[in-house]
Amino acid sequence: MHEQDLPIDFVQSLPQGTEAVARQWWNSLGPADRATIAGLWDSRLEVSFFAPQFDDAGSLDAWDQIPAVQGGRFVPSDDDGRGEWMEGYFEHLLQHPELVIAYDPTQRAFHFGCTAESQARACIAAGKVPGGFRCPAQSATCPFEALRGAILRKRG
Repeated sequence: MHEQDLPIDFVQSLPQGTEAVARQWWNSLGPADRATIAGLWDSRLEVSFFAPQFDDAGSLDAWDQIPAVQGGRFVPSDDDGRGEWMEGYFEHLLQHPELVIAYDPTQRAFHFGCTAESQARACIAAGKVPGGFRCPAQSATCPFEALRGAILRKRG
């Protein structure tokens, strides 16, 4: 992996305007930590029989380079086996509409900068989050949004 490469799917999952902070954090990591995080971030680990491999230049292989495996056997790229069972399976789904078979990958989201915002620091200093609090960064993953109207207690 090249020294400055930040996984593209990681960058795409960041809230708008936070890429610079993420790149600064990424650049503060050593090469071994970057490789570990990039490997853990790779969604192919969740849906593929094979783990991503690094080439001689240190870059992870592309999704289309991972061989498809079904039932412990390689699936030829031109035949995934649907021709044999698709019609019967479709009929089964029509007869059983309560079945929903879908894979919805986990959405990974990071929220950078809450405590850097003056409104968030004011909540921490006051020990409570007002009921009308709105995230200044308009982040859907803002932890303060979930704490609206709550009293913050100090541990200790």
